[in-house]
Amino acid sequence: MSRTLLASASVLALSSLAWPGIAGAQQKEETTVLEPITVTATKRVQEAFEVPATVAIVEAQELQDRGIASAGELDRAFVDTNIRSRSNRAYTNVTVRGQSSVDYYEPSVQLYVDGLPQDPSIFSQLLPAGLDSVELLYGPQGTLYGRGAIGGVINVVTRKPDNELRVDTAGALHTQGGDASLLLNTPIIDGVIYGDAALTFRREADQYTLLGSGQEIGGTDDLNGRIRLRYAPDDSPLDVMVSTQRGRVDSTEEQFVMESMFNDRIALPIDSRYRLDTASFGVNASYDLDFATITALTGYQDRKLDRTTLGFQTPEDQTTFSQELRIASDPELGNALDYVVGVYGQRLDFERRTPLIGQVSQQTIDSYAIFGDLAWHATDRLDISPGLRFDYEKARARADGAVTIAGERSFGGVSPKLGASYALDDEWRVHGLFSTGYKAGGFTRNVTPENIAFTYDPQNTYNGETGIKYRALDGSLEASLSAYYNVTKDYQLFVGDVYLKYLQNAGEVTAKGINLAFRANPTERLGIAGGLGLNRTTFTKYENSVNPGIDYTGNRVPYAPEFTANLALDYAFDLAEGWGQLIPRAGMTYAGSVFFDETNTIGQKGFFLVDLGLSWKVSEQVVADVFVNNVFDETYAVYGFTEATYGNLYQLGTGAPSAAV
Repeated sequence: MSRTLLASASVLALSSLAWPGIAGAQQKEETTVLEPITVTATKRVQEAFEVPATVAIVEAQELQDRGIASAGELDRAFVDTNIRSRSNRAYTNVTVRGQSSVDYYEPSVQLYVDGLPQDPSIFSQLLPAGLDSVELLYGPQGTLYGRGAIGGVINVVTRKPDNELRVDTAGALHTQGGDASLLLNTPIIDGVIYGDAALTFRREADQYTLLGSGQEIGGTDDLNGRIRLRYAPDDSPLDVMVSTQRGRVDSTEEQFVMESMFNDRIALPIDSRYRLDTASFGVNASYDLDFATITALTGYQDRKLDRTTLGFQTPEDQTTFSQELRIASDPELGNALDYVVGVYGQRLDFERRTPLIGQVSQQTIDSYAIFGDLAWHATDRLDISPGLRFDYEKARARADGAVTIAGERSFGGVSPKLGASYALDDEWRVHGLFSTGYKAGGFTRNVTPENIAFTYDPQNTYNGETGIKYRALDGSLEASLSAYYNVTKDYQLFVGDVYLKYLQNAGEVTAKGINLAFRANPTERLGIAGGLGLNRTTFTKYENSVNPGIDYTGNRVPYAPEFTANLALDYAFDLAEGWGQLIPRAGMTYAGSVFFDETNTIGQKGFFLVDLGLSWKVSEQVVADVFVNNVFDETYAVYGFTEATYGNLYQLGTGAPSAAV
């Protein structure tokens, strides 16, 4: 194996290691049949099978078994999803159903942790300790989530602090790095107040060699700490959790190679590095009224990114304060009508500095919304789910330096939804859905003398979906098949020179495709999960004020693969009494070809990634894993652009070379 393959080969992982006298974390038995699962990303508890839309849920144990440790690796578990670092992981590109995050300040897929919105840069960081599951709502989610949720919503669910004293640990030692997590949960006042503290760390070794000097470069250190307190007295309707978190990423990963040096991973010797500091504070409070639950969610996040790319420094800061108040019915009461109704407010402050030209750009964006989503159980088999959201946003911008700006703009948006779900029998269910997504207009954050315009208009997406779901009565198989078609008007796209890109409207985009996903236990020992996505996302009407004479109508949208697939297999062998089980695993992911810009002249061909692993499950409390990610040593480009001096430049994933388009 080459050096790059060994960098991702784990030689040891211990998970949920209990201290004597302290109970370890409960883990799902690999050989049990599938249990019905619920989803909370719809802002009320629902069975995923009954939601009139495509929903996917992956539990923490499966992610750990496959070595998936960050949100940026979730496309190995979710079909029709492509997540790749774009230049650096603070600007991770997330594509779901062809809706790619070409606007890296406001990705097309929103990330939430325990119901709280996260800064886009959090996609780069490790998944939180004490993870319970990760949920993905496919397609536009404008009614429930408002601005930006065009492609979908990823909701990370953690296990709340409780009355059990336990220590959860997980770790992996790699030949060129490693990661570890530690979670301590403890009651503070028995039956009343609980708390936990968590620490996660990942070290990624250097991945490139600098041209000329031969210096190894491209490594990353990721450290994150979290403390939570929860007030939830026994038999009390009140539940309040307060959390605070700090994270730091130090990295030189943002290296670029010329096409002629792609195979050798030799990077240009030009200063490229960044430090990402994040801090957050959250309050998640709920009160059970018996017939409904009132939930208040308060979040604050502070992000500081000190970034230098190819010698060009552009530090930026962002703070976000959000508040949501909602009431959701109790579905266990069996009422004919279930509902969630709420209000939302957010303030975002942003500053970007360009020392080279003495430019400072600032923005303040205030957002307000009211929303409602209903589920009318018209009959024992038929559910009808309408929804509506009203958004209002005001953006104020100021720029000083080479360019001077002082302005204010306001926008309003209406996001309707209508879904229907019908049970053909106890195992089969069909659904249809019309949903919408909305991104407000505003002022571009990248202000330079090269900008032709400094404002852009709102973007609206209209989506239609139909599908069928199957769930075996014995829980041994779940499967879903869905087809979708959506149109986006006034598509927001970064345009201009690679060093000076800014946001503008670029016409109309159409996405259409098919998703298939399944999860099965054919026998008590064998587990299979997988899926595939077919997608075609193109510019159906290209309009770009920067180059009005150029028409890219018919071209594919950047970062949107036409075909994705994944498959995971595991089989449990019983060992001698007292020795537990041995569980070999295999995971395969295929990502189809993508282009890195709207010209469709630079991109990456499709490629397979294969992961193999072996788990020794001594008990519920002690598990040792050995796994190798990217077995066939595949190297691929995750980002690229054409530069006047060096030609095509690429940033690479790990592995051996794969030809670039």
